[in-house]
Amino acid sequence: MIRLYYDLEKTMQQQYDLAALVLKEAQKQNQALRKNDLAAINACVAGLEQLGLKMRELDQNREEITVRLAEQINLSPDVKLTEIAARAPEDLSFRLLYLRREIRRCLEELKEQVEFNNLLTRNAMRFNNMMLGIFRQAAGATYGNSGQLKDGAGFGAALNKSV
Repeated sequence: MIRLYYDLEKTMQQQYDLAALVLKEAQKQNQALRKNDLAAINACVAGLEQLGLKMRELDQNREEITVRLAEQINLSPDVKLTEIAARAPEDLSFRLLYLRREIRRCLEELKEQVEFNNLLTRNAMRFNNMMLGIFRQAAGATYGNSGQLKDGAGFGAALNKSV
């Protein structure tokens, strides 16, 4: 049973380390968005996807360990970490709760960074759409986004119907 506590601590430490890497990658993405560096943005997105897959694996591993540990100490499988930590040896209990706090703190920072990155992305998309709209009007677009005829007043006059 003690081995499971140590496995849980190790998995949570890996989760914390990985969450810190995800946060750094999101911060790099932020810088790339600010510089409008498409190559760096794509590299960050690919890196975040890989880190996300690793985080899912670690989370599944943590859940499996938690369920096995809960069974051994006669708790329900959906037990909270605080209840498991309460039954751990004192020094291990402190470390588990500390890791829990640090993971939550890191994920809160990540959440804020992702929200800011999403805001930057939406603003860039809005700007791009505005610029595309300007260029489309200058080129005399005849169809709108819905496929309906738009600004086609000069279109009929340009056809030579005498043939």
